[in-house]
Amino acid sequence: MPELILGLDVGTSSARAMVVDLSGRVHGRSQTKIASTHAAPGRAEQDPHAVWRCVEQTIAATLEAAGCKASDLATLGLTTQRSSVVVWDKKTGEPVSPIILWTDLRGIDRAAELAAAGHLALPLAAVSKLEAAIDGAERGRARCAAGELAWGTLDSYLVHCLSGGEIHATDYSNAWSTCYLDIAGLRSWNTAVIEYQGLAPELFPMLCDTYGDLGVTAADRIGAKVPLGAIVADQQSGMFAHDAWERGDWKATYGTSATLMVSTGDAMAFEGGLTPMLQCAKGDQTLFASEGMVVSAGGLLDWLVGELRLFDSVAELVLEAAAVSSADGVAICPALQGLGAPHNDSTRRASIVGLSGASSRGQIARAALESIAFRIREIANGAATIQDLSVPEALPVDGGLAVSDFFLQIQADLLGRPVDRHHEIEATVLGACVAAALGSGLATRDDLAELTRMQTRFEPAIGSDEADERYAQWREATGLSNGG
Repeated sequence: MPELILGLDVGTSSARAMVVDLSGRVHGRSQTKIASTHAAPGRAEQDPHAVWRCVEQTIAATLEAAGCKASDLATLGLTTQRSSVVVWDKKTGEPVSPIILWTDLRGIDRAAELAAAGHLALPLAAVSKLEAAIDGAERGRARCAAGELAWGTLDSYLVHCLSGGEIHATDYSNAWSTCYLDIAGLRSWNTAVIEYQGLAPELFPMLCDTYGDLGVTAADRIGAKVPLGAIVADQQSGMFAHDAWERGDWKATYGTSATLMVSTGDAMAFEGGLTPMLQCAKGDQTLFASEGMVVSAGGLLDWLVGELRLFDSVAELVLEAAAVSSADGVAICPALQGLGAPHNDSTRRASIVGLSGASSRGQIARAALESIAFRIREIANGAATIQDLSVPEALPVDGGLAVSDFFLQIQADLLGRPVDRHHEIEATVLGACVAAALGSGLATRDDLAELTRMQTRFEPAIGSDEADERYAQWREATGLSNGG
């Protein structure tokens, strides 16, 4: 049997796993939905126990589909959604808070207070919400001061679960998104903001490399002691899948959110309204990237299906969109959870404009898909302004919505660039496999061509003048032409 790699991707709305080998063969895969609760506008939480059960179920189903046991695995790579917050009891492992999701907006006011005090803080980052998680627990502050509690982002909590409580760690790519990482040194937590918040340093996980010898799973958790070869944030994991290591390499991933990330090599970039990110770190080497996010992408489509009940499924929404020749003046600003790059306005609300009595469900569906494509164009335009950064002609893409030829043709048309679809739609979980293969010493980058290849190219079918005009009309209709 070839050496098998298990990749585990726990996102906002589902857990996915796959077993692959270095030839690119997928031996088995599985996916389990994860439920969220929204107790009030802007609030978004998950049950830690339920999430872990979903992960256990997904791993078991994937191994069964692959016809293998955990003991057959050479290594495991973990990737998760970033900057969510969960707090648990160090001794028992019992969560004392819900998972406060990265999309939760309760940190807006605290972020402003922290920024006014001179600390780096973003509303969606853990730094703005960890205190709320602790204060919501019984005797949270007292237990924190006594060293009884641990906190982590989702990756850290899942590593805790996978290791049977033996490992309390997070990698640098996940740590970066919390706004707790010391940006000056990059290898330690920022004690200034930790002290300002009155938190105990012992609350924080150990920082580790993105890929390497990171520990082992507990035998009673997934059936065997499996080497942990990678812990990597989700969008950065996609960069592994796309072999995007060089300055200017980029990709876009369409999930609950849609994210465009471009590598900036060994230097941070602060231009174009994009957010500088730590792409990965190993030893003394650190790579950076710039990222722009459409906060509500797949989330917008799910909202039209689930909350407004306009369609029975996202698949039906896409079919309805394809059945009309245009949105006929209907335009959507996809800001259900605020507006990401380059506007970066967490208070912005979504809107549907241009409706008339003749507007159809299909035109609303098409406007929704176009709004995601236009937002990616906004971010791509921002990336193009980064000094001395030259991006490839085509935009590589992956993620759930990338399965749709119709949508990717819209994206190519409205972006004015070719779009290349990865051979593996779920490239984020594949990236965890790639990173684990590198971390465990199973492979070098030269060995990974079959895992990182593109499959299909979509060329623009309209001219650049028409694309520019439609982009300008959408920005005007949604009120984004004047910056927001």
